[in-house]
Amino acid sequence: MSRHLHPSHRERLHALLDVLSYLYMIYGKPERARDYLRLLVKLRPSESRLLRALARSELESGNPARAKEILEESLELEMTQQERAATFLILSRVLWRLQRLEDSGMAAYQFLQFK
Repeated sequence: MSRHLHPSHRERLHALLDVLSYLYMIYGKPERARDYLRLLVKLRPSESRLLRALARSELESGNPARAKEILEESLELEMTQQERAATFLILSRVLWRLQRLEDSGMAAYQFLQFK
């Protein structure tokens, strides 16, 4: 869809989808946010920030197993230390929700290694 748009229009579309997903998350509609984030991730699959947001929307929508998969896949991407720390922090929360307490603790430890 956005492939055929002028670059400035493509950026505006991506920004609009990003803002809509953010607004839906903060207003307690993670399922709606997830729909926009899934589309954004298809358009920008290597943006770790979007993958973290999608994982969080999956978690808040009641899909912690899917959130875990997204985060684990995202750890294979190149990221800054700050981005990697944020990913481990969310992963720790996801693992806690999945009742994997030891793994959650290890993810929290990984988070602390980047601080």
